[in-house]
Amino acid sequence: MKRIYTLFFALFVAGPALAQFNLGLHQFTGVPQSTFTNPAIMPQAKFFLGLPVVNSFYVNYYNPSFVLDDIIREVGDSSMLDFSKLYEERAGKTFSFNIEQQADLFHLGFRMGRKNFLSFGAYQVLQTRYSLPVDLLRLVQNGSLDPYFRDNPVSLNDIDINVKAYLAYHVGYSREITKRLNVGVRFKYLSGAAGGQTEYAQGGINWQTDSLVVTNNFRYNASNLNTLGGGGNLDVMNLAFSPGNNGTAFDFGLAYKITKRLMISASVTDLGSIRWANDLTSLVSDSGSFTYRGGSVNVGENDNGDPFSGVADSLSTAFKINRVEPGKEFTTQLNTRYLVSASYEFLKGNQLGVIFSGNRYSDAFYPAFTAFYQSNIWNLLYLRANYTVSPGSFDNLGGALAVKLGPVQVYTVADNLLALGNQGNVSTFNIRLGLNILFGMRGYKDKTPVIEDVEVFDAGDL
Repeated sequence: MKRIYTLFFALFVAGPALAQFNLGLHQFTGVPQSTFTNPAIMPQAKFFLGLPVVNSFYVNYYNPSFVLDDIIREVGDSSMLDFSKLYEERAGKTFSFNIEQQADLFHLGFRMGRKNFLSFGAYQVLQTRYSLPVDLLRLVQNGSLDPYFRDNPVSLNDIDINVKAYLAYHVGYSREITKRLNVGVRFKYLSGAAGGQTEYAQGGINWQTDSLVVTNNFRYNASNLNTLGGGGNLDVMNLAFSPGNNGTAFDFGLAYKITKRLMISASVTDLGSIRWANDLTSLVSDSGSFTYRGGSVNVGENDNGDPFSGVADSLSTAFKINRVEPGKEFTTQLNTRYLVSASYEFLKGNQLGVIFSGNRYSDAFYPAFTAFYQSNIWNLLYLRANYTVSPGSFDNLGGALAVKLGPVQVYTVADNLLALGNQGNVSTFNIRLGLNILFGMRGYKDKTPVIEDVEVFDAGDL
């Protein structure tokens, strides 16, 4: 049983297939990558260098629909897939999951005077989102003779498959406008490596005596489709400069000190899109009616064959998907993120804070709420603990640790540490690991006046 959990967890985390982004990084200013959540909040180092590749690697998994324990059950000494709990509890609805990977290739930043901070860098991103009707799992498991389909036609209108791999080259700038107000902006030039997006999906599956009749009108547009379907061997670097696959994006942020100890901030990140125009392919199924008579699937731990092959062939025949080349140009939006936070320094180097965030994927919006405590010990050791609530997930205990040894800083940030010991009950997980070269951590002091200690007297009282 442990082997199958480990396999599925590895596929979800390492495979090229998203969740609240790394909220544990927000306002963790001892780590320069914290500016990714709000470009207005300056890092504490006067100069930082993220070495190529090793400076930051990030994985984010979000599945609000189910966990592994919902779809895997034990039968004697074996384990098998069983979708019955999922399709019985969510009949007629959709299930979705998202996975994102990001690897920073280079990151450099430095303070210019006291009021300005400039940064440059590049990172690679791979994102996927799948949204499919839950009843399709019932069809795969039970076959076309399941009595459920007699009274419950399956809608195919909510199918959404969105995949994009790209490189982002960015430059960021933040400035202290007043003693209280900081603003920041980051511009990103996007070079698309490979992408795909559902343009429309319409139709249904209806019962007809001893079979199911599929009617569908479907179009999926893709760029570099052969690469996307190449068994996970996506070479992003070789495709980083695909002609015609370009876009731009912006991050905006502000931070305002109500008092010396109390600060509020707001930001929006990844506001932009990519236009795909290179090596185009479209998968199209024109309106029509096709018959499906597929059987059921039984997946055991020791199966040597491919139990899905017969169902897959039957479904492929029923849906009548045609490949059209050259395909159609299309545009994909980035997964825009919104964030509002407040923090209070109750002791020097110790903060309490709250964060409200939201991620937008296609037309869906996923909110989350985070409470955190963090501590800075002599600018050498940074610690953080946080608790996050998001749709379908209420036990996300996270933490962060950054250690500075000379100019070298090693750090890790995770938003759901419980996932490491309970892989079968994971709906969200993300982690960031990295290494930086830092200078000027001890030399920076906050000279903002202690506004909260100033008393104002009316002239008439003198």
